Amino acid sequence: MAIRLDYIAKETGSNLARNFTLTFASILTVAVSLALVAASYLIGQGINNSFLGLRSDVQLFVYMNPAATQEQIDAVARELDDSPGVETVDFYDKERSYEEFQRLFEEQPDLVSTITPEDLPQSFRIKPSSSDADVVTALGDTLEAKEGVLRVEYAAEFARQVQRSVRTLNTWVLIVGAVLIGASVLLIFNTIRTAVFARRREIEVMRLVGASNSFIRLPFVAEGLFHGLLGALLAAFAAWGFDALWKRNFVNQVAFELLNQIRWDPSQLWSAIGIIFAVGALTGAIGSGVAVSRFLRV
Repeated sequence: MAIRLDYIAKETGSNLARNFTLTFASILTVAVSLALVAASYLIGQGINNSFLGLRSDVQLFVYMNPAATQEQIDAVARELDDSPGVETVDFYDKERSYEEFQRLFEEQPDLVSTITPEDLPQSFRIKPSSSDADVVTALGDTLEAKEGVLRVEYAAEFARQVQRSVRTLNTWVLIVGAVLIGASVLLIFNTIRTAVFARRREIEVMRLVGASNSFIRLPFVAEGLFHGLLGALLAAFAAWGFDALWKRNFVNQVAFELLNQIRWDPSQLWSAIGIIFAVGALTGAIGSGVAVSRFLRV
């Protein structure tokens, strides 16, 4: 039996009208679930972006021994220039170190007056090319073994905390999203099951006159896709609204010093909307497909 688009549209519309309450609840649940998934995704991306700034603060301070020779200092500088684990290097001689010391302790003039440039060690300020704690630690150990190096200081534990925070955040975003999408699939499943049950006698007649399984199933699958895609459309508008409200109320607002660091760019908003529609279509297809396969047996 040939499959006609006008038949699918007509039967899908009939099913939607017949189960309007369930249809409305299903679409609303999908929309709310996908909107929360989008919000979770955007906040997760915003926190990841804020962590990029924290990662850029992971630095190594290589302090040279006051008795280090110029050859030893030059050897360390060459090592840093040739190392693939180093992004940028800044050298602080005694005069530059003293200027920084004066700036940091300008409110303690008595302390500043007791220190001379000769009392301060020369140092290299290094920004690693990677924020991975193990990579930073390995680089620090290598530099500390060089002749003329007094000590190496770096925030290895800070880097590990950043990594753990990002992993934990991403895990919770995935868990929340999976639970919400699961609830949507179950509601679409129940909606399609109810539609199949309500039309069981019509389905039996179609089977008796030779209708194929695909001919019978397509309107129900189309109904599930409609639930998912319409819910995704509503969720996309909600995501746009959430983006606008967040930027207006939190970004660059002095009163919310912590939250104003959580921000995302337009490409990440469009990625969230793309995810919404992909997940919405998949949710509708899975919910309706399972319901039809399980209950369309006459």
